[in-house]
This record gives sequence, structure tokens and C-alpha cells, in this order.
Amino acid sequence: MLSFLKAFEGPIWIALGILISLLAYNESIGSFREPGVGFVGLASGLFLIVIGSVMTISRRENAQQEGKGETKSAMQTSWARPSFKFIYTLALLALYALFLNLLGYVITTFFLMFGLFFDPVKRRWLPPLLASLASVAVTYTVFEIWLKSQLPRGILPWW
Repeated sequence: MLSFLKAFEGPIWIALGILISLLAYNESIGSFREPGVGFVGLASGLFLIVIGSVMTISRRENAQQEGKGETKSAMQTSWARPSFKFIYTLALLALYALFLNLLGYVITTFFLMFGLFFDPVKRRWLPPLLASLASVAVTYTVFEIWLKSQLPRGILPWW
């Protein structure tokens, strides 16, 4: 059942992206300088279409390589299973939603990004740490300073 769903994973994301893009297009898109209600939805839908296309193309390339007799050199661990990664990501997002108002944007987003960037197979701490700091710094600068939108303060009221 899992391999059946995995075969249609890319096309499902493409279809979902098309649906979101069409629904967003029916709303006011606006312009890049003055985005309307449907602007973010359209951008998200187009992003899903691109991701689905990449997944579909890479799946076909992997199937062709396996057909030629080439084997994968990746370690077969529990981390490599798609179901574990999916549940792990959902758990991180649920914890993010629970603690966002309590701890604030900066702390919660840092821990979320670190959890998403960290690879327990490689066990390297510095690259995910730096990527998490950069993600928080860039998004905080864009949303709080440039766009002047209020992000949850949490336990750091001066932030």
C-alpha cells in the first residue's frame, strides 16, 4: 500500500498545487508591491506544483536506475523510512503550534528549524544550528522589521 501511494506522491502534490492555484486565482491577487488576498495562495500552489514535479522526475530517474541494476548506497535506517519522517515532521509542527504564543516566534521557530534541519544519521550539529539561526534572522527581519507585522513575543517581551 505504501509503495502504491509513493508512486502517486508527486502527481498528488501537483494536483493539489493546481487546485490551490486555481482557487487563489479566483481571489484578488493584486500586484507584487500590493498583494491581494489570493497572492500567497497562488504562490503556495505554484510552489507545490514545482515540488510535485521534482518528486515525479526524481522518482522516474530512480526507477530507471533501479531497472539498470544500480543499487542505492544510502543507509537503510528507521530515519530513511518516509513514514517516520512524516510523523516526525507532523510532531514538530504540532509542537510549534502549541508553543508559538507561549515561547514566542524567535525561540519556537529556532527549535522548529533546528529539528527540521538536523539529520540524526549524520549527527552534525553546526550546520543545522547555523541554518536555524539564519532562518530566524531572515524571517524576523522580513516580517517584523520590514513589513512591520507583529510576531508572537512570548517570554522575550523586548523581541
